[in-house]
Amino acid sequence: MTDQTRALYESVAGSFSVWDAAHIFEYTTSRFTAIHLTQLAEPNPTGSYQYSFVQHLIWEAERFVIPFVSKCAAMNINSSMPVYLSNVLLHITDFQTEDQNHRTLFERFRDCPHNKDGNAVAQYQVVPRYRYCWWGTPFHFTAMQMPLRLSVAQVSELTADHFKQRPALGLLIPEPITHPRMDDPLLQQLHVLWTEVARLGLDLGHMLVAKLEATGAAVDAMNHLEQPLDEVYDAMAASQVAVDVLAEDYNNGQIGTSPRGDPFPEMHPFVCK
Repeated sequence: MTDQTRALYESVAGSFSVWDAAHIFEYTTSRFTAIHLTQLAEPNPTGSYQYSFVQHLIWEAERFVIPFVSKCAAMNINSSMPVYLSNVLLHITDFQTEDQNHRTLFERFRDCPHNKDGNAVAQYQVVPRYRYCWWGTPFHFTAMQMPLRLSVAQVSELTADHFKQRPALGLLIPEPITHPRMDDPLLQQLHVLWTEVARLGLDLGHMLVAKLEATGAAVDAMNHLEQPLDEVYDAMAASQVAVDVLAEDYNNGQIGTSPRGDPFPEMHPFVCK
């Protein structure tokens, strides 16, 4: 790695990793989905609504998407993003580079399809609370009041809060974590993958131990039931012998006269007092 490349890498790397980028892109996809659902719920958007909506839409991309796409490119990180998010980013990029008007971007965002059929709220994990939730306010009646800058730490904090609101996925997607920076981008990403695989192995080990403990408890319960089950089997065998005796006596017309004695030797007659 040359000195120029190392200087560029050290200036942008910090503790940012491919895993962090994936979390942020998923969080951003959820934000755009919530914004899209709000847009679809507006029956007759006015010109001022559309203009302000597009301003805020670009703010979303410039705070939550474009900086991290740039960091991934500068660090040679091959981090994919959800199809829906990439489509939205393409529309916003076309607006910024092709000199299109606000109405065009507004319409394209409204018509941008999700990449799967089904409930968009569940698919992209829309949560009840978002910080900087401008779409839940009458944003087109006031001047734009969103912050001009969000640091990586602030976005990571927003991402972590997003995952905390998703208990159903708490066991599948861990909280974002930071990784030590290395001079070589490839080695850092390999270290990130090694760390995540190691933690996954540890989690699977804990799950296996829990399963073994549950299995041990089940085996103990079966052992405690073994003697009562044997007694039941013996009683069933004795009952079958008695039934066979009665059946034979019945077939021979000797009900109650069998010389073999009482077919139920273990049963005591009722005593009327």
